[in-house]
Amino acid sequence: MSEVYLSDNDGRRVPPHPNASNPVAASGVTLTDAATGGDETQTVVGGATYAFTCRPAPVAGGNATDITFEFGILAITTAANIIWVCPPGETIIIQMPQNETTLHYQSLANGGSGFLRRLK
Repeated sequence: MSEVYLSDNDGRRVPPHPNASNPVAASGVTLTDAATGGDETQTVVGGATYAFTCRPAPVAGGNATDITFEFGILAITTAANIIWVCPPGETIIIQMPQNETTLHYQSLANGGSGFLRRLK
């Protein structure tokens, strides 16, 4: 019997699709950005892998709001520090560097939220 594994560009195993990831029980946290343009932070485990799912864009008056999330390991107030991007309704995998324990994030719209889970 043979198995095929997928890996990221650093050689770490990754799920075939972010929705097929295996989260650690009770590891979920909701990330919310009350006001766009800021730099919010979440404490994470250095070297750990996380899945983030961005809540679908709310519809107000028939117009969808872009609640895309941006992430980085440094303050993401500049484009150079944005490493990961998650559009509404999607899930991405975030691999934290070994010694980094702060995940920086922001939503492109006020009140954007999503769910961060640590993977096994």
